Amino acid sequence: MNEGETVMKKAAAIKKIRNRAKLVDRKVDIEENDYHGNGQIKVYARFEGSNQTISFWTNSDDSISSPHICRDGDVSDAHTDYFAGYHVDNITQALNTVAALPPKYPIGSLVRFKENKRNKRWKLVGKVGLVMQAESGGNYKVQYPGSEDRYDPFYSERDLERVS
Repeated sequence: MNEGETVMKKAAAIKKIRNRAKLVDRKVDIEENDYHGNGQIKVYARFEGSNQTISFWTNSDDSISSPHICRDGDVSDAHTDYFAGYHVDNITQALNTVAALPPKYPIGSLVRFKENKRNKRWKLVGKVGLVMQAESGGNYKVQYPGSEDRYDPFYSERDLERVS
């Protein structure tokens, strides 16, 4: 474990998964198995409408480790050295992939570019624009006076604030 990292316990991880299910208004099925009979439980979480499963192991101190995401039908094959899915650093990253939060600013929202280094560099501070496209993960396409049609970048949620 790196310096400054905190340890998440199984109960906290399951609570976080259930809270995300409420936020995205989707049912979640959580299954716990002790495959080896040694008390180290593997937890699986599957959100309604998703084709991916989140899993993680619990350690002897009830902390979690090895958060993993795997797509339906993707099976590991040790003979070919293929291991299905991928590991993430924490439960939040897994949840953001499998059950992303809805955008903070819906399409049609009026937003202003905040005063920060990036917006100063691009001379966007204080400009007001309309959200044209909202993607999960907090990325937005914004149309504002003077914006070019051919170059349409995504702007981060951190760079915007809602006006109306």
